[in-house]
Amino acid sequence: MVREVYDLFEMYNSIVIARHKNPDLDAYGAQFGMYYILKTRYPKKNIYVVGDTNSQNYFQELDEVSEEIRSQSLVIILDTVAKQMLSEIDYKFHDKLVLVDHHRNNPDIEHDYYFRNTEASSTSEMVARGFEDLGFEIPEKAARALYMGIIGDTGRFMYSSTTSNTLLMASKLLAKGINIQEIHDLIYLESYDSKKIKNIFFNSIEFTKKNVAYRKNDLAFLDEYSLDTNYVSRGLISQMSGIKEIPIWANFTHDRDSSKIICEFRSRNYPVLEVAQKYGGGGHLYACGCTVDNWDEVEKIIKDLNKMV
Repeated sequence: MVREVYDLFEMYNSIVIARHKNPDLDAYGAQFGMYYILKTRYPKKNIYVVGDTNSQNYFQELDEVSEEIRSQSLVIILDTVAKQMLSEIDYKFHDKLVLVDHHRNNPDIEHDYYFRNTEASSTSEMVARGFEDLGFEIPEKAARALYMGIIGDTGRFMYSSTTSNTLLMASKLLAKGINIQEIHDLIYLESYDSKKIKNIFFNSIEFTKKNVAYRKNDLAFLDEYSLDTNYVSRGLISQMSGIKEIPIWANFTHDRDSSKIICEFRSRNYPVLEVAQKYGGGGHLYACGCTVDNWDEVEKIIKDLNKMV
């Protein structure tokens, strides 16, 4: 974020903060972190947070904002630059459009400003750093949201995306008085039933000839255990990680709302982003995803991942 963004904040009385569909902790953290900072700085401005919601919303309800209001507003989209990851209303209606992201894909959205830092661990880290550079106050609620976004995208600082800058910013957020025990319990404590689901999931993963691990989560699986799409897609893929014999792991989940298949890819040192981009998705080099129309396309993806190994 640079001084131009400050001028935009000053100029607009209506600001809409959006992010990608099916949000993860980083998308939520960046969105609500920015919202709480701007509401503290500009209490009289109309500032909205928009989008869908899921079980990782530990913050507040989202706003419904009309096309008319959006068309007169500064709209900021966080944590993606891909149409596939957005609702059309979020990028079609605006007076000025700003993109803020840390992923490697190039935008396919017409925009006025684009801020990207692929060295940042998360968009939440970018937002925290940007507002610090602008000299804005970061209240405790914002620090909590941004910290949650950072630990979500770094796996509690275990992933290679974690840098000294990441840890420094996390330290500054902790100094705002947030309760990390409450945060970690909220995110990581789980029920006995959840542990059982993970066991069922893990015991039914499949493998290609080159030990690419994958799981197909169809509608029958989601219905049988009353599972949320986001929980299965992003919450369970980590069950295949950290296994010496598995270089790439993928999770394919039926999305009830769109009837499409949400695809998540992870790897150790294999650029799976190439496969995600081939099918219209994006993300990080070793952690990314896409959405496809049917299970036949999933089979093609599995073959592509196997060829990569």
